[in-house]
Amino acid sequence: MASHLSVNSGSPRSRSKGNSSSPAKLVCYHNEFAPLRTVRYDGPTKGKRFYGCSYWPEQRTCRFFKWADEVDDLRELQNIVVEKEETISELEHQVEMLKQDMDLMRDKVKKLKAKKEKLVEEVEEMGIATTETMFELKENNTDKRLMIILVFSWAFFTLVLMFK
Repeated sequence: MASHLSVNSGSPRSRSKGNSSSPAKLVCYHNEFAPLRTVRYDGPTKGKRFYGCSYWPEQRTCRFFKWADEVDDLRELQNIVVEKEETISELEHQVEMLKQDMDLMRDKVKKLKAKKEKLVEEVEEMGIATTETMFELKENNTDKRLMIILVFSWAFFTLVLMFK
């Protein structure tokens, strides 16, 4: 069974009569700080330190147990897990921010498309107006040429009549 480092705040609950100071803040499956204890029974493990459930021996359903000398390996793994969880949290936050940015970009694209359509309409109207103006200028140029030709023809006719 795996144990985990405490990431919650709160006061540890020590229900054992042994040493309750814990350099590693391990928690049992009840989500309570697991106190550091010492084996007192005769045998090969007498004097060896371990972490156990804070409710032991009154409640034996948790079955949390970890030798103190194994905690360093466990801490490394727990630190990796905590770092991964932080990375996941940061990435989830980035995903949310990107979703918001995408929504904003969609709105901007919609506005730009509407603006483009309006500008296309204005350009078409300006093209039509320009074409009409060009036709008017051509008509005016044709009228001016006719007037000039008429004036010159009168002048020529007048000269011819005068020299006859």
